[in-house]
Amino acid sequence: MATEQRIPGLGNGVLQDILLNANIHPKRKLENFDDGDIEHLFSSVKSTLKEMKDLGGRDTEKDLFNQKGGYQTILWKNTLANPCRICGGALVRQSFLGGNIYFCTGCQPL
Repeated sequence: MATEQRIPGLGNGVLQDILLNANIHPKRKLENFDDGDIEHLFSSVKSTLKEMKDLGGRDTEKDLFNQKGGYQTILWKNTLANPCRICGGALVRQSFLGGNIYFCTGCQPL
């Protein structure tokens, strides 16, 4: 899931939080999804992007007025030292197919 930009404009940084909110491991292959997984992923895309929009974007980005967004990014290099705010599990970064993936060992089992 996390190696190609499958939805234009939806980059890896946003996808990490979407997958966490959907409880889907970033190494999971699309061909292994059932209808429930697809529905859960679609719901997570909508709710995560809506929250980001409502809060003025991610805190890792700035707007045209040089203001950081209010959405607190859950999975990225600066949050690895913290436990998952959903389950308290460990956050992990792994190299994968030329990039990095971030996931929670508790919320996103492979």
